[in-house]
Amino acid sequence: MKNIKKRLGDMLVEKNIITDEQLSEALKQQKLRKQRLGKVLVDLNFVTEKAILKILSEQLGIPIMDISTTIIEEDVARLIDPDFARDKLIVPLMIDGDKLIVGMADPLDVFSIEKLETTIKMPIEVVICPEMQITSAITALYGAINPTVSALVSEAELQSEQEQLDKMDAEVIELIGRGEESDPVVKLVSEVIKEAAAKRASDIHVEPTEKGLIIRFRIDGVLIHSLDIDLKLQNRFIARIKVIAGMDISEKRLPQDGRMQIKFEKTVIDIRVSSLPIVWGEKIVMRLLDRSSVQIGIDTIGFSPENLEYFKKALKSPNGIILVTGPTGSGKTSTLYAGLNLIKSPEINIVTVENPVEYRLSLINQVQIRPEIEYSFATALRAILRQDPDVIMVGEIRDIETAQIAIESALTGHLVLSTLHTNDAASTITRFLEMGVQPFLLTSTIIAIVAQRLVRKICPHCKTEYKPDEDLLKTLKVPQNKYKFYVGAGCQSCFNTGYRGRTAIQEILVISDEIRHKIFEGRSTEEIRMAAKMTGMKTMRFDGLAKAIMGHTTLAEVLRMTKADD
Repeated sequence: MKNIKKRLGDMLVEKNIITDEQLSEALKQQKLRKQRLGKVLVDLNFVTEKAILKILSEQLGIPIMDISTTIIEEDVARLIDPDFARDKLIVPLMIDGDKLIVGMADPLDVFSIEKLETTIKMPIEVVICPEMQITSAITALYGAINPTVSALVSEAELQSEQEQLDKMDAEVIELIGRGEESDPVVKLVSEVIKEAAAKRASDIHVEPTEKGLIIRFRIDGVLIHSLDIDLKLQNRFIARIKVIAGMDISEKRLPQDGRMQIKFEKTVIDIRVSSLPIVWGEKIVMRLLDRSSVQIGIDTIGFSPENLEYFKKALKSPNGIILVTGPTGSGKTSTLYAGLNLIKSPEINIVTVENPVEYRLSLINQVQIRPEIEYSFATALRAILRQDPDVIMVGEIRDIETAQIAIESALTGHLVLSTLHTNDAASTITRFLEMGVQPFLLTSTIIAIVAQRLVRKICPHCKTEYKPDEDLLKTLKVPQNKYKFYVGAGCQSCFNTGYRGRTAIQEILVISDEIRHKIFEGRSTEEIRMAAKMTGMKTMRFDGLAKAIMGHTTLAEVLRMTKADD
């Protein structure tokens, strides 16, 4: 290996990139730091990483690959042990035929390549990648290492060797229930939740497997691996969560729901807990609700100037229905809250009916439905209509009864806002028709339909210009060399993911005379969609590309969250 590394240094000297003196100094530092020569040279500012990669590529005949926008499949990620990936700076990228393609910062590390081939029993093909991109990809796939959590896991595993965890006795359950700080599992659960809050996670997934627990955080809409917990700690870890969430610790056969609160950096975070029995045990998902972080300002949602004007104009209507559509987790409720926040005043009566009421809003009467006592959306709506409302927000229209009451409310002079689970704006019309709503009622009441998705925003602290892959530009129908595009290189602020926060991309279908005719004629979703585009609707793909060109998000995010325009 030494000879190979000397050849790298000699190559740099040969090309007049560094001097003999600089190489000599770097070799001395390499012995002290125990790092690869290329990294030492870069750290000493003797050479750029770009020059190193170019020399390595020329010397070894290995291509350089930009992986900043590469989407790595979960089954591919599982092929390499997370600790090995972090230690050797190797990231699995894709399977090509019978071989695994990996990205490496140091393709001269032949020993690690051979060890990996032996472990996974597959031939390895190496591409050279910038170290920051390797680090970012590893963090995105396997999560960052928290020294405190790591130490607590070790402590808990050591203690568990003295206990029979499969049959937790009364003393152990009592210890967990009391939340004794001396118990490492109690501290471990607390630390995992705090780490999730610090990383702005919306959800914590605790997933039992054959070998133990996998902890994943959903950050900016994407699940990121955080921690593995040994099988012998599984029962106690899950039991601790269930106890503090007020769930039945002895019931493992049925799903359960619970709640808890934690204080984190002077903020109280509500946590909704759900358990689900699966093959290997109980899966736990914790939803973190930080009331201080909810975005209810209309300018924080991500509307383009044109779409914002459409939305504001719709909100000024005295009556009618405004719908926000999209899958779960696409920010529909936040958009409705932002709209209500814009129009609320002491002069009007706004009432919402939700399940659940996640965030409390001033000057707005919020109603929580309770299906267990047959207090449904439809029941609540009937009661609300007797409360002299001006504006009504319905959390979701999911059946014909709720749809009919919402339409009746709009016809009798109320402005109604609601959500629906559809893929785009035009398919919302079809969904209502399939429910049994008459076409003339839709055309008489619906004002506008907002379809949206959330895309991750590029981290402002490590934002850098890059040249997208030609195939990506071709897929998105973007001309080459016409626009500048950006990615996040990865930094401490974004936990090396390159992203920080999310923004919405939208399409707004305004019910024009042309659209009304299409609905009356019973035209298909695609025909309604094409008519909307002809009358000025900008699709979500278009809105996403505009935000990528402005440097708000990446082309990879736009491709991930939108479908192609016809």
